Amino acid sequence: MYEKKLSEAQIAEYTRVAHYYYKEGCTQEQIAQRMNMSRQRVNRILSDCLEYGIVHISITASPSTMLLELESKLKEKYRLQDIRVVDIAGEKDVYRDLGAAAAQYLATILRDDDVVGLTRGNTLAAMAEQIPLVHKKNITVVQMLGSRNSEPQNTAANEIVHNIATRLGAKPFMLFAPIVVSSAEMKKSLQQEPIFVDTYRVIQRCNIAVVGIGAYENVDLRYSFVGVDIHDIAQVTDGQQLAGEVGTHLFDQNGARVINRYRDRIIAIELEDYMKIPVRIGVAGLPSKAKAIYAAMKGGYINVLVVDTATARILADMP
Repeated sequence: MYEKKLSEAQIAEYTRVAHYYYKEGCTQEQIAQRMNMSRQRVNRILSDCLEYGIVHISITASPSTMLLELESKLKEKYRLQDIRVVDIAGEKDVYRDLGAAAAQYLATILRDDDVVGLTRGNTLAAMAEQIPLVHKKNITVVQMLGSRNSEPQNTAANEIVHNIATRLGAKPFMLFAPIVVSSAEMKKSLQQEPIFVDTYRVIQRCNIAVVGIGAYENVDLRYSFVGVDIHDIAQVTDGQQLAGEVGTHLFDQNGARVINRYRDRIIAIELEDYMKIPVRIGVAGLPSKAKAIYAAMKGGYINVLVVDTATARILADMP
């Protein structure tokens, strides 16, 4: 065995590589693509795992291994492209810890010329503050929905785009419009403005989206992005129960679309364009959001999930 000690970050990385190789049966090339590293580095890590005692006949039992097992179960169950399950320090730290995990994940998958679309919320704001420096060329980040003056400044989509662009050295594109306008005619008029047209074309080029997930089960509060009673905006049919929202798009308990009476007044990426984005990363946590996260996965609104351990376990037990 080597005498040199590994850092906690190295142990986590080595364990993840070992799990993918020995437990999931991934090839070294697949692992290299998944973790944004060369195949030679994957080969070297696998060799080091044996030398450091991380791998014997099976992966060494540890809390991180248990999380990897949970990730594998959820990934297969919900047919996700990828997942990160995060042990959070406590409920008050959920935004910070999930934001940090999402920031690290985004940094690992970024490639030259990527276009990243972003929504709003506390978790994405925390992610923006913790994005590591990534040396990639020609990265673009774009705001996928409008803004509200009443929103806390650092959680607004335009602030999140600005902060991430600054840290990544990326080109920012802002959607200079309110999130909801007074009429359908006003929306149509704004959509014809050259600055809107240019930004929306960038939105349509997104190959990565990072979104929060809103939970609206039994909510009687005013709708967070519109400021009206949720029951006045959602038009549910028989058997539908409003479960959540991604990027201003509502869905029911099974992930089916819920008609939004304000749809023709909302300035945001259209659902058809959103669903064409290849990588749709949802960042959300706490058990109170489990049903909304479940529905978002069932409906395909997200295909990558960053979530806390407690919520992940609930999702693993859901039918």
